[in-house]
Amino acid sequence: MQKEVNTDYLLWKRIKAGETQAFHELYMLYAEILFSFGTIYSKDQELIKDCIHDLFFDLFKYRKNLADNDHIRNYLFKSLKRKIQSPKSRKLSLVYTSAYQEESEKKSSTLALDDNESQEETIEKIKKAMVKLSDHQQEVLHLKFQVGLSYPEIAKILEISVESVRTLVYRAVKTIKEELKVNSKALILFHIQVSHF
Repeated sequence: MQKEVNTDYLLWKRIKAGETQAFHELYMLYAEILFSFGTIYSKDQELIKDCIHDLFFDLFKYRKNLADNDHIRNYLFKSLKRKIQSPKSRKLSLVYTSAYQEESEKKSSTLALDDNESQEETIEKIKKAMVKLSDHQQEVLHLKFQVGLSYPEIAKILEISVESVRTLVYRAVKTIKEELKVNSKALILFHIQVSHF
């Protein structure tokens, strides 16, 4: 853990010093995961890309004013969230990404479904169950299972306690299980999706 903190700290120092290679390394490390994170707050992919580019541009422009930082990912996530949710941004909605849906479909292909229910129908039932969750519950599930963040990392980004994050995840999963218990295959599919993250 200490090694990771030191790595972030050293990279951040290089960025503050205006080292071009450091900006390139930062972009290569985080651009993809930032895009995935951004899809929690908007389905407009071009808007997300613009916000990511704006974020890196601002980092370069204001590099001399940056505070010391040994948790770069959390800083980038919080900054991107603010940009996407800023008044000038548009089409804000909490949705699961098409990438998530495609991944779900890939994982579900290993299941043997009854002839009277297609794979697509089962996935649709899971999506309907997800819609019944609050925006906050969808947000923490995405951060936990799609982006792969730990409970403390999610807590820092959302500025809530770790216990609150755990509670949100627990209640969200419980709600989905209750919605899907009438359909055992959908429930199995949901378990497979969660267990693969």
